[in-house]
Amino acid sequence: MIVLSIIDLNLRPITYPPLPIISMTFTKLTEIPIYGHFSIKIWGLMVAIGMLVGLFIATKEAKRKKQNPDEIINLFTWIIISSVIGSRLLYVILFWQNYSSNLLDIFKIWEGGLVFYGGIFAAILTIYIYSKIKNKNFWQIADIMAPGFAIGIFFGRIGCFLIGDHIGSPVHWFPFGSTLLNDNILRHEVSAYLSLNGLITFLLLWSLRKKFPKTGQIAYIFLIYYSFTRFLLDFFRAQDLRVIDPRFYELTISQWLSALVFIFAIYKFYQTIKGHFSKK
Repeated sequence: MIVLSIIDLNLRPITYPPLPIISMTFTKLTEIPIYGHFSIKIWGLMVAIGMLVGLFIATKEAKRKKQNPDEIINLFTWIIISSVIGSRLLYVILFWQNYSSNLLDIFKIWEGGLVFYGGIFAAILTIYIYSKIKNKNFWQIADIMAPGFAIGIFFGRIGCFLIGDHIGSPVHWFPFGSTLLNDNILRHEVSAYLSLNGLITFLLLWSLRKKFPKTGQIAYIFLIYYSFTRFLLDFFRAQDLRVIDPRFYELTISQWLSALVFIFAIYKFYQTIKGHFSKK
């Protein structure tokens, strides 16, 4: 029997701001029982769905750009492997105190613990190596992959939402939030925000992919938009719990990385359009 994560839904008024608040009490939905001790991990399922949908989108883009979709499928296999390793490696570095006494726990990926930017940097490195081996243009491949990455974020973050990952800070003005069991504080649903942001990113890239045909432009737009919004959304992460994301000068590591990515992508995107402005 599958237990829905939302076990209570009610509307209740608040005094400030004078808006109704949608409050949801959650339990984690971590797995779907199949038979006996066999079950499907819900987060892994959603990530797998995101990868498959992302691959489908990437092959469509490859065909539109008159590229061989089989090469994209082969590359995607290596991206999956490298991104899992990269995201896990960065997580272990950030939370080394949890693994220093038992190194074997590093390999227990099924217990959770991945950092998005570790995966995206590993994926970029994989694309770069592949482009050198196959004598392909790196940014042309990145353009093909970018919309697929975005839709993958959408599905993957749904998985984070269902397992109760990325607990948010207390809600003060936003008329929507969730309360955890044994916690009466209304909190932001950061995973839901990140998932919705992934969908918006995909729709943005999909609508602009024909309007910005220069090599690298769609990849730059992806990096610009995602890094900017991720920087903002990380401010909604909880800071009042026993276990929180590491912060350096009040910013998470993802916010620092987002700032660097944003500056880099803005510069590279400007390089592709500066000629357009100079002609005017």
